[in-house]
Amino acid sequence: MIKSVVIPALLAVGVHCQFGHPPPAAPSPSGCALIIPGPGKSSLFDHTNNVFGGRPAPYEPQNTCITYEAVNAAFISARDRVGLPPVRGKFTTHDVGNLGTVIHEASRYLAKQYALSKDAIANGLPLIDTTKSLVEGYCPPFLMTPKCEVQRYRSVEGICNNLDHPHWGAAMNGHHRFLPPDYADGISAPRASITGYPLPSPRTISSHLHKDEGFHDHAVTILLVAWGQFIDHDITLTAETKDPRTGKTPKCCDGGFDGTHPNCLPIEIPADDHFYTLHKRRCMNFVRSQAGLRYNCRLGPREQFNEISAVLDAGTVYSNVPERLESLRLYKNGFLKTLPVFSEFNMRDLLPLKLEEPDEGCIRPSEDVYCFLAGDPRVNEQTVLAMVHTLFVREHNRIASELNKINPHWDDETVFQETRHINAALIQHITYNEFLPMVLGKEVMHQHDLVLLKDGYFDGYDQYTNPSAASGFTSAAFRFGHSLLPSTIERWSKTHRYVGSQKLSEMLQQPYDLYKAGWADAYLMGLINQVAQALDDSVTQEVTNHLFQEPGKKFGLDLAALNMQRGREHGIPSYNRWREWCGLSPMKNWDDMLGVMANHSVKGYSQLYESPEDIDLWTAGVTERPLPGSMVGPTFACIVGKQFHNFRYGDRFWYENGGWPSSFTLEQLAEIRRVKLSRVLCDNSDDIENVQVYAMVLPDHEINPRVPCKSGVLPRLDLSKWRDASYHAAPAPTFHQGFGKK
Repeated sequence: MIKSVVIPALLAVGVHCQFGHPPPAAPSPSGCALIIPGPGKSSLFDHTNNVFGGRPAPYEPQNTCITYEAVNAAFISARDRVGLPPVRGKFTTHDVGNLGTVIHEASRYLAKQYALSKDAIANGLPLIDTTKSLVEGYCPPFLMTPKCEVQRYRSVEGICNNLDHPHWGAAMNGHHRFLPPDYADGISAPRASITGYPLPSPRTISSHLHKDEGFHDHAVTILLVAWGQFIDHDITLTAETKDPRTGKTPKCCDGGFDGTHPNCLPIEIPADDHFYTLHKRRCMNFVRSQAGLRYNCRLGPREQFNEISAVLDAGTVYSNVPERLESLRLYKNGFLKTLPVFSEFNMRDLLPLKLEEPDEGCIRPSEDVYCFLAGDPRVNEQTVLAMVHTLFVREHNRIASELNKINPHWDDETVFQETRHINAALIQHITYNEFLPMVLGKEVMHQHDLVLLKDGYFDGYDQYTNPSAASGFTSAAFRFGHSLLPSTIERWSKTHRYVGSQKLSEMLQQPYDLYKAGWADAYLMGLINQVAQALDDSVTQEVTNHLFQEPGKKFGLDLAALNMQRGREHGIPSYNRWREWCGLSPMKNWDDMLGVMANHSVKGYSQLYESPEDIDLWTAGVTERPLPGSMVGPTFACIVGKQFHNFRYGDRFWYENGGWPSSFTLEQLAEIRRVKLSRVLCDNSDDIENVQVYAMVLPDHEINPRVPCKSGVLPRLDLSKWRDASYHAAPAPTFHQGFGKK
């Protein structure tokens, strides 16, 4: 492969070129911004520049030299062609999208001028030091290098987790990539077939290969699915395109001004579609993600952009946006705000109301009905997700009130930060102790070093591991959960009896059932008693025909089709590239696929795709037969395993780490390790009396019995281990110096 040759040479030569002599103060240093090995190609720009008395480009007979003048000229022409409205006040996602577009268009100019290969665009252009070009004047401050200090608590935005690479895993940064992007034109056009023609419509693939067959899994509960969504929303929020005038998603199918939005990429519905033809629809709305920016606003192909921090830091509870966190805090006793709807019934509070921009992510039947406000804007996407959010806000306030009693000298800020620190640790622990072992199975957990320690500190933190969320994970692999979705969500009584159910499509973006007294518990009981769908190629019609269906309408969107379209527009390489990356054999012909998936799936693929080389990652990933003891097939096991490895090894604040100011004492860590999700359910529900030990697994007399909340089988966090001795004459030797001092 050419790649392995190009990169070291690029690095060696490029870096030598950039740093071989001190750069002049001029905005464009002379010499090369980047040298690409191979026969020299001078761009017309450099040639003309020479003729008219500009600085001569250094002559490199064997190589291509991209000059800073060319970089600046490309940036200016892209800026003038695309247009770059001035930034007013703080950099918004919209401003990032505008600049991101200009950057990838500037990369397109350079690629044309120097006849760059896809490889050079993806791996070479991002090596250019843009701080020595005009780009620097436009780059938002949060993408430049901050000064970092080692502190006990995470920053809200996740900056300075890695002290050498402060932007790794932080909010408002480009997604990481495990593999270079595959754009049809190397810059931004959605992936195409290897024949050069467009790929089949994602709706065609969805309706033929992801029918609603409704097989049930044998072991896991809907709580596992809800947990997956809850942590997904802690890891990734890809910046969406909104119309700057209305703040709403452009409607690409309705013609008119909206339909011409440059980010429109609607999905074609075939004329013979079994469902949409009934409603005379030939077009499904789809808008591309905002173009993102890299660190220092470096050049390269189109990038997507993560608005939140990638690491598991309970961002779903606290948000990664300082202003948002301010609006969630009570600023008293370290508490978060809640809504005391049921206080006269002596029942627990709900999340606060979303009074600002009340229509965002929320279908409101009337003006006086509001959705919920939480650390993540997608909290209202479906009712049981809002329920998991509610649990952890209640858990925060429960821990905070205990810490207030144990350390009455602590102020609001100390109680709040320490509680946030504990809550994030609980979410990390539950994810690796209960969720991942069910999804990946024991063997994959060991392969990727995901098995938690039973005691002592973890010493695996690696400053060279980037914990950012990779686009193959966020845009495809971690969407495996869509296959697990049920058609209805059940409510159960505290005696574990079925009470009733609601269609999933009627619960999306309308979580109002939680305003009915006692219903929150009924949904919690449903979460631990209802079995999930199997992880297979079957997806419920509730989300393939009725996703986000508006009241009164008979059709919605198709989640499976959206996943594939999203993968293509993010430049996610095809299934075979991921098989190779994972060390698995690629599928050279259709018969090769019979080993990893069912005959009918292979037959379906062979009728729709030109070649096995074209298959979209998401569809093949959910269709692969699961590995033994795992819910996912080999390709998704590899991508999900690698990503969670990075979240553990690349997070300096990982809860098992020792030796940092942020580390827990060994006694505190031992307490966190004892907690199970079932304990959190017991402590934060109104009236649940018994629950199975592992709440994400169906109850079973032998291996997963129901136990009383009062029993010692489900230990509670003993917060006396957080007693702060710095208040007394002699600080306790185990506590960190100055911990909790006011």
